[in-house]
Amino acid sequence: MLSRTRLTPLCMALGLILGAPLTAQANNTKTHSLTEAINTLSSQYEVVIVAMVNDTDTIKVAPIAQHSSIETALRMMLVGTNLEALKDSKGSYVIQPKATPSKKAAPKSAMKPQSAPVLGQIEEIVVTSQKTTKSLQQVAAAMSAVSGESLEKMNVNSVFDLSGKLPGLVMTNVQGYRPTVSIRGIGNEIPDNAGTKQAVAFHVDGIFMANDYALFADMFDVSRIEMTRGPDGTLYGNSSTGGAINLISQKPQFDDTFGSLNIAAGSYSQQELKGIVNVPMNSQLAIRLSASHRQRDGYTENKALNNYDLDDVDNQTAKVQISWQPNDTLALLLQHQEFSSDTHGPALKGGFDTISDDPRVVYHDTAEFYRLNTQLTSLHLDWSLPSSQLNMVLSKQRYHMRRKFDFDRSSLTANDPAPLPLKGQLDLLGEAPIPQFVGNLSQLDHSYTAEVNLTSLPNDEGFQWVVGAFYLDTEIFSNTSNFYDADRDGNPVNETIAGPNIFANNADIDFINSDYRNFNSYAIFGQFSYPLTAQLDFTAGLRFTQNKFEDERCSLNCVPTRSPISSTPENKTDNVTGKVALEYSWSEDAMSYISVATGVKPAGSNSSADTRFFPEVFDQESVTAYELGNKADLFNQRMRLNVAAFYYDYQDYLFESSGIGRFASGASNLPEAEIYGVEIESDTWLTQDLVLNLSLSAMDSEITQGRDAIDRAEAENLSVGLIISGASSEAINAVREATAINLTGNELPKIPDLMANLGLTYYLTDGAGGDWELSAQYSYRGDFYARAFNSELRDNVPSYSLMNLNLSYLTPQKEWKFDLNVNNVWDEDAIVTRFTDTFGLGFTSNQYLAPRTVTLRAKYFF
Repeated sequence: MLSRTRLTPLCMALGLILGAPLTAQANNTKTHSLTEAINTLSSQYEVVIVAMVNDTDTIKVAPIAQHSSIETALRMMLVGTNLEALKDSKGSYVIQPKATPSKKAAPKSAMKPQSAPVLGQIEEIVVTSQKTTKSLQQVAAAMSAVSGESLEKMNVNSVFDLSGKLPGLVMTNVQGYRPTVSIRGIGNEIPDNAGTKQAVAFHVDGIFMANDYALFADMFDVSRIEMTRGPDGTLYGNSSTGGAINLISQKPQFDDTFGSLNIAAGSYSQQELKGIVNVPMNSQLAIRLSASHRQRDGYTENKALNNYDLDDVDNQTAKVQISWQPNDTLALLLQHQEFSSDTHGPALKGGFDTISDDPRVVYHDTAEFYRLNTQLTSLHLDWSLPSSQLNMVLSKQRYHMRRKFDFDRSSLTANDPAPLPLKGQLDLLGEAPIPQFVGNLSQLDHSYTAEVNLTSLPNDEGFQWVVGAFYLDTEIFSNTSNFYDADRDGNPVNETIAGPNIFANNADIDFINSDYRNFNSYAIFGQFSYPLTAQLDFTAGLRFTQNKFEDERCSLNCVPTRSPISSTPENKTDNVTGKVALEYSWSEDAMSYISVATGVKPAGSNSSADTRFFPEVFDQESVTAYELGNKADLFNQRMRLNVAAFYYDYQDYLFESSGIGRFASGASNLPEAEIYGVEIESDTWLTQDLVLNLSLSAMDSEITQGRDAIDRAEAENLSVGLIISGASSEAINAVREATAINLTGNELPKIPDLMANLGLTYYLTDGAGGDWELSAQYSYRGDFYARAFNSELRDNVPSYSLMNLNLSYLTPQKEWKFDLNVNNVWDEDAIVTRFTDTFGLGFTSNQYLAPRTVTLRAKYFF
């Protein structure tokens, strides 16, 4: 891992070097009249410019600067006006009022694909994650954007597949069923607790997704994905200490009926069928329908059961969008999407599964399954007012997860020998016979969100603002029922829950846990941006958020009627977060920024109170983020170079540990920690046909003030002899408590020391007019720790390298597109992630990385 002394000077040096002017000299002249501007540009570029408008002397335009082309100069001059410049057949340029946008106009990218992009020049990327439509290069924050077409070329089927492909982005999961997303090391370290909140705000078409399960949904018919790194305490606030990911779908169009059909086949019996159709009912109403089926065999073979591969895929997605635009100022969009997944579940290779040392071969004697159903219904309203834009979105979300798993992750029973040989004293759980364990878990989540934003329109003064309000209501019911071979006779466990006394009727019941949680969040926010000078802009914003939860916990000995209720924790907090930023424009093509932002992640409750190691209600997290960045388009838009250096001051970082009691575990807070790093993103046209993409992030962290915590594996191993011998709970707990260590000086989890992506894309148009595209992407993700305990045995997640090759061909008629995609993962050890559970030795999960795959796709446009 990089040390602080090595990394911090690197961050500052890069920030200072790249914060200097990188292109033409700064433009600090005053605004001109349109007449003066036309005369100046006509002289500079020796072209004829005609204005088809009245009163050109009174129309004010942006300052004039030397640009790479007359087209760029005209475009930048007319920013903020209702004018546009068009080139006529004689080579002259005509300035005229913009045509009124027609609701019939459909982006070509939403219909049949066009020829290769404009070669040799970096494309302008427009993003909406700041609640306004803005160029990526004009946003004073570290951001990445990936188009839907690029996602297909990278073989990205869900947000999970983006892990390691964007700077600072790491996706993991808990026991394979609960996804977590981390940006710059900030994520959810206790997702096993259904009441905790994510640290990265995930949005779909502006809708805050209330549950991490949304990350598992298949993506298709996507316009782009935007990722903002770092907290934004104004616009996102709650649950965004790590940043935000925004998925933007293609929308219904009004001008034509069109669609596409996509079929694919590949390794592991992969099969895909996706379809999209857009139907305009009339000039005001349009419908877009999309559906997807994706399946493949599992990467991992379960040899204890026939035909029961793990890590398989069987996903269905359906989406309907109805767009109504009764006039040019009002637009309504109704969306409904359903996603379902029904699989054998993830491959979790337990420490006791020693029959094969191949991480892709397991022996589980339980018929496992994982089922996930999600539903999303939303209503969007966009209303253009005389001097502002009103946007409102309402959503209803439903998540239903059910799983059954082999809790001991092996085919062993109590009649089998101990998986590990006894060496002297019994001090490893694997040195004792292992009883059969079976786990069942279900969670049902209903959430409602409402958000309204009022945003200013562009104006001559450059003053911009946005105000808004947000509401979230979430209800979660979760139920856990675990069973084990209580009499250690080696027979299958009894999973019956019946009778007036369920525990007396079935001794194989390990425990039943049932929780109800209700979480509410209310927020109001406002942010403005004001030009202090022609080059210097100031941005500031505040957000007030009230978070409240009321839980009902039924722990260990519940009955089906959810009694007895063991605790009813509740909490309410009022928070003020915000952001300030300074942005300096060296020229039209280069800017530097510095920002300070704060963020908060809500508090929650544990199922039991162990005041020595975790409370019934744990504190909320808070972070203060400092960032310095520079964005530049260089060499006549042939190269884009964006750099950011950051430092996070973290308070009350949430993590999970064991308690003194054997079945006591929960969340607690690390008082202070810090994260720091540097990121680079670059796109460069090496030739007229060849583009190079590069991203790099280097990060490090330290727990500067820790606390005592128990590693469950250590506690289980050192107390196993007492447990087997039937010692008193006092004696067992004393040994367990003695294993506590202080975490001060450790690294935070999920922070790779280095992440890198290198891509090359070559474009070619053949003699018949067909378009060829060959791309190669190499990804490297360094190793990191899975937990704050930093155990080399249980927590070290090794580095991996991934190569993605894609060959595309678009026919001359633009009706068929063919893709051949090859994925290859090097470093086979990296396909697994270490975790620790009740059984002490830990287990592994494959991170959803395929070892090697080949996929052939054919897409027909009509």
